[in-house]
Amino acid sequence: MQRIIVVLMIMPALAWSASQAAELRFRQQCSPHGSVVTLGDIAEIYSADAEQAGKLAAIELFPAPPAAQQRVLRVREVQDLLSMQGINLTEHRFSGSSQIVLTSAGEPARADQSLTPSGVKRAHRRVQEAILQYLQTKSGSGETRYLQFETPTALARAASNPVQPISVSGGSPPWTGSQRFEVRIDSSEGLAPFSIDAQVTVPSAVVAAVHSLSRGAVIRESDLAIVRDAPRDSGESGVFHSIEEVAGKQTTRAVPDGKIIVPDDLQAPLLVHKGDVVTVYAQSAGIRVRTTARARDDGGLGDLVTMETIQDRKPYQARVCGMRETEVLAQVVPATERK
Repeated sequence: MQRIIVVLMIMPALAWSASQAAELRFRQQCSPHGSVVTLGDIAEIYSADAEQAGKLAAIELFPAPPAAQQRVLRVREVQDLLSMQGINLTEHRFSGSSQIVLTSAGEPARADQSLTPSGVKRAHRRVQEAILQYLQTKSGSGETRYLQFETPTALARAASNPVQPISVSGGSPPWTGSQRFEVRIDSSEGLAPFSIDAQVTVPSAVVAAVHSLSRGAVIRESDLAIVRDAPRDSGESGVFHSIEEVAGKQTTRAVPDGKIIVPDDLQAPLLVHKGDVVTVYAQSAGIRVRTTARARDDGGLGDLVTMETIQDRKPYQARVCGMRETEVLAQVVPATERK
């Protein structure tokens, strides 16, 4: 009796190995109509032996996904299932998609089905956080990193359930630049694997305000700190990378706590204010004359401002040279022209 049992157990494997090779071309997606997914549901089978093709197509793999649910199946998983059923994988050729999206019968796999734009964003954020945590572990550094990648629709659907764990692998040192990650969603239907191509960026060190600064404030070194800045678009204003570039400048507007300083926030300190009575120096041929006038404009060091005489308010131009000080270069009038 034991001999008969042994012969019966090895007969399926012998039958498969003796048959001609078949090509299994996997579909990108399918909707099984029965309660069990068969090989014929997920792959088109080509064989010179019609009987062999029929037997392969009828092989049962696992239960079909429940209604309104989806499963992503890797070809490697299918091969493991076939091998467990005695199929010699070396005798067959596998082609087509590397993973198959399974949905319940009558439910097309559409990008917008049961997943709102806010749901897509939440799923993207979950995947992003999982990859960033993985990068922090692999790099051994708490350095901030930024990711740019697109979330495939199938991945967004799989990651939309907040209780399903996400695991990440792949990438390579130095863990920046163009990276490819393998993202897996652990669900009740098994592991759903996805490949993600991402751009990983480490932000640069830039100058930021450590507390709020009012408009017109002269910035001190203690008002500033070096922080890590998010990547910027090429059209955005520049930034400063050292405190020395900013200290001593004056704010052109109110700067909130933590704001990254950009050139539009700064100007040279105003040494002359509109309405100030200012000392004016006139210099010509080694002679320097001092008088006073009223400023019509604000101005920093080197700025050209309009002044007016105190007596008759006659306007003229002068260049700011110090705190409430301006200078003009007087023209020398030859004695012959004075007559």
